Order: sequence, then C-alpha cells, then structure tokens
Amino acid sequence: MKSISNNFKLASLIFSITLWGFISSCSDDNPPLPDNLSTFASAQLGLADDETELDVKIQLTRAATMDIPLTVSLVTNGVTYGTEFTTEPAVTSGSLSLTLTKGSSEVSFKVKKADGILLDGDENITFTIASAGSPVLVGEQNQLVLSFAEILSTGATMTIAGGGATYPNQVFIDLSANRQVSVLRTSWDLGFYMGDDFKVVVNSTTAMMARAIDKNDLTTVTADDTVGFAKEESISAFNPDAMAWIDDPAGDLSKTAIASISLTDAENKVYIINRGSGIGNPAPSRGWKKVRIIRNGSGYTLQHADIASTTFSEIQITKDDTYLFKHVSFENGAVEVEPAKDKWDISWSYFTNTTVSGSSTIPYAFQDLILQNRYEIQTAKVLTSAVTYANFAESDLASLTFSSSQIGIGADWRRTSPSPAIVYDDRFYVINDADGNYFKLKFNSILTDGVRGTPQFEYALVKKGS
Repeated sequence: MKSISNNFKLASLIFSITLWGFISSCSDDNPPLPDNLSTFASAQLGLADDETELDVKIQLTRAATMDIPLTVSLVTNGVTYGTEFTTEPAVTSGSLSLTLTKGSSEVSFKVKKADGILLDGDENITFTIASAGSPVLVGEQNQLVLSFAEILSTGATMTIAGGGATYPNQVFIDLSANRQVSVLRTSWDLGFYMGDDFKVVVNSTTAMMARAIDKNDLTTVTADDTVGFAKEESISAFNPDAMAWIDDPAGDLSKTAIASISLTDAENKVYIINRGSGIGNPAPSRGWKKVRIIRNGSGYTLQHADIASTTFSEIQITKDDTYLFKHVSFENGAVEVEPAKDKWDISWSYFTNTTVSGSSTIPYAFQDLILQNRYEIQTAKVLTSAVTYANFAESDLASLTFSSSQIGIGADWRRTSPSPAIVYDDRFYVINDADGNYFKLKFNSILTDGVRGTPQFEYALVKKGS
C-alpha cells in the first residue's frame, strides 16, 4: 500500500509539473499586451502668421478595439476662446470631447484662428489629455503647448502615424515645426509638377505603373491594346521590363514613367495605368485606367477613362508654386496630399523601390521607407563608429557628404529579414532643411507590440539656419 501511495504521489507530482509547464507555455505564447496609451503626437506646435488653422493629433499605442472617449482640457495664455480662436469640435464646459473610433489609432481636433486678429506671438494654449475611456490609459506625453507663432523645434521624440500593419498612411514630417501630416496613401493617383517643367509622377505608394502605347486618342483604345499587360505590368510580376514603367525611386524627374508633357498635343501618348494595390491583407487591386495628359497653357489637362470606355473625363490642374506637386484622384479630382514644399522634410510610406533578382533589377515594394523632400532637402548618414548620436555636434557637419536622392535614407535605417524587423543601431542621419537648419535624427524602433506601421525616432537641432 505504501508503494502504491508513493507511486500515486509521484504521478500527481509529475502531472502537476506537466500541467504547470503547459499553462506556462500557453502563457508564454500569449503574453499580455502592454498598456494602450493615449498621447499627443507632438508636445509643442506653432501656428504661423500665414496659417489660419491647425490639426492637433492624439495617438494610441495601437488601434482601439472599441470606441474610446477622450477628454481634453485647455488653459489659455493671452487669447480667449471665441474671440481669438475656436476649436472643432467646440469647447464645452472648459474641455473638448473626442471619440477615437474602433479600429483607429488616432483622432484629431482643429484649432482655428479668428479672422483679422493681431497677436504679439507670445500667446499660447496648453492642451491636456484629462481622461481616456477604459481600457486606454493616458500616456506620459499628455500635454501640448500650441503657440500662436511659428516655432523652431530644438528636438523631440516622434511616433510616426503610419496606421499599423497594413501601412495605410503616407506621413509627411516637418522637423523644424515638430509636425506630421498623414494622408491615406490611396487617396491620389497622379502628381503634377509645379515647377517650370511639365512632369507627372505616379503614385509609387500603391505600386502604380504607367505604360505608353502608340496611340494618342483615348476613345480608340480598347482591351485589345492591353493584351498581356496584366502579367507584365505589375509589381508582383518581378519583370525587369517594368523598370521602364515606374518612376525613378531616387526622384530624378528625367526618369519618370510618364514622359514630359509636350507642347505639341500629338506627341502626348496614351498610357495604360495599373493603379497597384489598395490597403488590406490581402491588399485589393485598385484596377486599371487609360490616361492622356496634355498642356493647358501653363497648366495640365488630364484625360482619363476605364479601359473599355468610349468616352473620357477631364480634370484641369493649375500650377501653384507654393507646392512641389499637386495631386489628382481619378475618382475625386484635385486632392490635398503633400504640404507646401517648404513645410516638410521627410516622409514615411510603403513605396516602390528596386531590388536585384538574379542578374536583373526589378521593381519591388518596400514597407517602412523614408523619402526626403525633393525641394532643397539633403541627408547624410553618420556611423556611430565615427561619432555617437549624443556627441555629434555642429563641428562634425563639415566632414559629411550629403545626398539629394529622394531615397538618401530610404530603407537603409532598418533590417526586415530575418524576422523580427530591427532598427540598425550603428547609424543615424543628419538632415539639412530648406531653411538651412541641420538636425540629427536616429530611429529607435520599427515595431510596436511586434507590429510594423508606427516606427519611432528622435531628433535634435544641431545648427540653426541663418
């Protein structure tokens, strides 16, 4: 009996250890998620003299699993609500009530400056995230000071509002203003150059391609003109010939998929456009279009239609030197995408770059790619073996070699294979902006809770422009 009892105890002990190991294993496979925090996207913003309103963003660590109410209080200095400024939504009982909708990771409100007011520039508003609905918590960066004057940021830590794992957004970042603007990357199709030349770019954030055919009348183009295109004109075809149907990833406007728009109408060919992929997993096809672009005085006329259509629609694009490009959607006409050309430095997005396959170079879609503004922005890489980020100073600028390539940073800051994706910690970057300011910038993370789509970086002013 004693032997049986001992055996029973031993079996019970083994069972308990096995059960505990099983429970621990399950727990390790499904660790609890970190707190979901609500924070301001920036701790300091400025509303310049020539700006009438500003969007203020609040971000979550990850997308909300339900609608989340947020309350934002405000304290004014030198301005009065309803006299010098208002907000949208309106302030009631001394605070703003916002709702961050299920599936979203950010919400915003507007601050609007009243018409015809005169300000000294030392006025400001301090906004505070007063409360967040469960299970969201208020994070450490819960205050924002909005000045009624243009600021020159001396540095900050920023989480890019990319939108998460399906990378839905294209995000434009202005370091000197400590500001980011995000737009849905599928919200546009073509970008029209606002400079002296007549250039048109395709939406490389959706893997769009454009292929000329030997016709210049949209009404005569049929499906017979596109036989075989579906297999050839696609990012997933791994086709070396497709290099001619994408824009140069480095941003050289002499190497765009669509040729310069000629003053002679007959020289402007029809292009068959594969609009690339939409947002989702799997990502849906955005379909095909036929387009033709001609000059309209100092502007452009875009003609577009579905492949089988015997008629077409027209959109007029007027040049505006405030911007580097103005953008058009086939569905919605003129749309706002890029900020003014001197109001952003770098952008983050999904993007059509190139890679080597065998002995050929092919178009390839990259996630988490950093582009620099083609308007007077330069970047340089610094290896920490030469000087650390913390120690880098104005005296180190003279030794740098700067690049004007649109992909000067590109994908160089991160490694994505083997998994998990990581940020290289042996390098950082220096950015020279359009106002002559120099900033050092390093990336701190590419993953949030193990998911790509909201990377984080920090930056600091090294030298102020003259």
